[in-house]
Amino acid sequence: MERLRRAFLRFDERFGGTEPPPRVQVFLARHPVGTGVVHGVFQGLLFAAVLSAFDNPGRMLQAVLVGLGAGLFAWLVCRFERRRQAHYERKGGFRSAPVSPVESDALPVWLEGLLWISHWSIFTVVLWLVGQLKDPPDSWLRSAILAGVIIIGGWAARLFRDRRRR
Repeated sequence: MERLRRAFLRFDERFGGTEPPPRVQVFLARHPVGTGVVHGVFQGLLFAAVLSAFDNPGRMLQAVLVGLGAGLFAWLVCRFERRRQAHYERKGGFRSAPVSPVESDALPVWLEGLLWISHWSIFTVVLWLVGQLKDPPDSWLRSAILAGVIIIGGWAARLFRDRRRR
């Protein structure tokens, strides 16, 4: 097990794991139970809406179990991330002092969250309007999910590009 742990840490260091994580990532790692509960409830409700399970008790049980599994998985990932961050802090890989606002050009967390929600809303409406040209037309739910995938994909590409530049 120790060899697997060391192999993961070598892989993580090679691909930028020693860089200080974003504040959101630190927050989620410090609150694994809350993150798991929120993620599980969201996934369970989403699964129930997709299955139209609000009238069928059997499907609602499936949605609850999916939400429970998703919540436990999110909790496990957050615990793992918390241990990874603690390892690098003990090793001295992260900056111990917070970055001063003068050095950082990052937006405040609340503003970045507001931007994500506004981009997601705009993409949802645009994708729904484009989806109306199809036969049968796309639903709001499908447009919202596709918009979320596009937003997260763009964020991941930007993060990858920024880490490559460093």
